Amino acid sequence: MNVVSDLEARVGNPLSVTLIGPGVYGSHLAYQIEETPGVELSILADIERRKAEDAFRKAGVPDDDVSIEESADGIASALAADRRVATSDGALAAGAPVDVVIETTGDAEAAAVHAWEAIDAGNDVVMVSVEVDVTIGPLLARFAEYRGVTYSMAYGDEPAQVVEMVDWARTQGLDIVAAGQGTELTFKPHATHEDSLQRYDLPESFIENSEPDARMYNTFLDGTKVAVELCAAANALGLPIDDDGVHMPETDKDGMLETLRPVEDGGVLERSGVIDSVTPTDQNPSAFVVTEATNESTQAYLSQRYNIKTTSNGRYQLFHRPYHLPQETMVSVALAGLHDEPTGVVTEQKTEVVAAAKRDLEPGETIVGGGGDTIYGRLQNADVASDADLVPFELLCGATVEQPVSTDQPISAADVSLDTDSPLYHLRQLQESLL
Repeated sequence: MNVVSDLEARVGNPLSVTLIGPGVYGSHLAYQIEETPGVELSILADIERRKAEDAFRKAGVPDDDVSIEESADGIASALAADRRVATSDGALAAGAPVDVVIETTGDAEAAAVHAWEAIDAGNDVVMVSVEVDVTIGPLLARFAEYRGVTYSMAYGDEPAQVVEMVDWARTQGLDIVAAGQGTELTFKPHATHEDSLQRYDLPESFIENSEPDARMYNTFLDGTKVAVELCAAANALGLPIDDDGVHMPETDKDGMLETLRPVEDGGVLERSGVIDSVTPTDQNPSAFVVTEATNESTQAYLSQRYNIKTTSNGRYQLFHRPYHLPQETMVSVALAGLHDEPTGVVTEQKTEVVAAAKRDLEPGETIVGGGGDTIYGRLQNADVASDADLVPFELLCGATVEQPVSTDQPISAADVSLDTDSPLYHLRQLQESLL
């Protein structure tokens, strides 16, 4: 994965990058693109174009080097003249003649359109917006394969790092017991977006400079975001959740090994090889994997290593990564753009994020989607969700409630009328018919 020399060889002919959605994550990634040799931030797009312009400015790009363009021809002409582009049209930015498109909006509807346009144009895609991955990721991966481009998870976020850790463990011949990520807090499933920024106690200076999206932060607070991220990792790895759901024990790292192992060995898992999460009481693991070594000599060796946590005389081991950063997405950009390699890709619908009501919902109400005051996300095995006819979470934005739904009740297709004009809805239907 050492690509520095390959990037340095591209100085003078850099990888051209489009970044759509320079919010908190995207803007910090944009700044670092400008610091990386062999890569150029060619296009920044945001529905509020001033954010794109401001991100260029904070990245050190002079205003005189940036063209404001709102047409495909204008964007192409500006790029041909070696100018940067700021635009409000994400779809045009995605389809522009560049090497790699990074999608960071967090909006499943918009991200689906952007990914489709980018792939259709022959651009590699690094998908930060895991919301679209958990809904139509397998379809987009298959479309990218057909078009001969790379569709990749973003290494700067937890799902891709969980994928990397599991691949790393499997390569050594270790069996996977559980894999996943830590959470930062105890969830409040019924929280509204008004609660979220207060709960995170964000400094006024951060709110003023970064303009954080209160609804996005609420998806962390109500548990939706973790469900989405676990779903993406599970669907890239082919791992289900346990028979009785995600356990998410509140524990330190020693306790992780005691809980996330099979019931017959004193843990809580009905089966091995699952996706799960923890609520840490000490340092938060960004990504972790609990593994099992079956060879007795290997068990004895691992139990003697001072820097590896083991239990059951070395039979079970815990490996973890303590952080993730937006800037690390450059690993995905480089591998996709230079070597056509993804840092994780969703290939199947093993699990599903479904929705439950945050409050009693009445017929005629409109569901506002993630981070609002109507629904929150839960992770479920896809076969269970299908048998109960539960609606994929991201398809519920804009849906109309057709019959009363009680607080915490899962939402089925009979409960709502979906927005069938939505591109995301049609792409999900295409995925189900093809795959």
